[in-house]
Amino acid sequence: MGWTCPPCGGVLRALALSFSLLLVACSDDESPEAPSSAPATEQPANAGAAVVPVVPVEVPPLSAVEPPPAVIEPEPVPPTLLTEPPSLPRLAIIIDDVGQSLPVGRRVVALPGPVALAILPFLPHSQLLATEAAAAGKPVMLHLPMENMAGLSIGPGGLTTAMPEAEFRSRLQLALNAFSPIQGVNNHMGSRLTADRQRMDWLMQVLGERQLFFVDSRTTAQTQAAFAAETAKVPSVSRDVFLDNQRTEAEIDHEFALAVAKARKDGSAVLIGHPYPETLRYLERRLPQLEGEGVQLVSVQVLLER
Repeated sequence: MGWTCPPCGGVLRALALSFSLLLVACSDDESPEAPSSAPATEQPANAGAAVVPVVPVEVPPLSAVEPPPAVIEPEPVPPTLLTEPPSLPRLAIIIDDVGQSLPVGRRVVALPGPVALAILPFLPHSQLLATEAAAAGKPVMLHLPMENMAGLSIGPGGLTTAMPEAEFRSRLQLALNAFSPIQGVNNHMGSRLTADRQRMDWLMQVLGERQLFFVDSRTTAQTQAAFAAETAKVPSVSRDVFLDNQRTEAEIDHEFALAVAKARKDGSAVLIGHPYPETLRYLERRLPQLEGEGVQLVSVQVLLER
């Protein structure tokens, strides 16, 4: 009798269904959207590479970290102002009545420093001494004769209060042309004329035209010279001390000390002397000492620049 297979239709269908379910399960495990179930210690895909051990670094707490040093900005320094040192007391010296004697005039020219020569017009050596004084760097002035109250002779080229304006101006121009160079003018005597304001105005108008300065010898307290000079804008200074009214060494030294004291007190002083032997001998000895005493011997023009 031959072997007969039992009915197996149902079994085959069951096996086919099981196999299909298995395929679906495998396909779901490989899906990229499937969540990873690997533990946290699982090695990455390059697990075969050498592993570098991680050394833990100890980080200090924030309170233990010192803050950077504070940057202190320097305080602004005010700019240094350049100030001129205080000037020394200044003394200007004028020697009047020069021109009569050549040896005496040359002795005046040889005095130390910028001592001014006030030269009388129309004297034998007026021009030569003016030339030599200018070459030596000394100020050269016209010592202009003017009328005095005592009625004393004033010499050639003098001006008087009796002169009308035309004669006054003409006589003045002649005196100014008597020698050269001339940088300024001061009065010889003149106690009467310098008190005459109108004639002082005439004088200053001419000096202004010639750009000359004026030194008022102040032979009278009533002098109008400084007022007229200011009106005409003529540079002007006034005498402070006469050096040798008394021609003894003691008196000359006394007056010189007064002039130095005036310069120390007011900053400057004008001293007028004459070419007497006693005066020149004193100045030859005394002038070199001034610088060591802190007094500056200057020209008259320096005082006019104040």
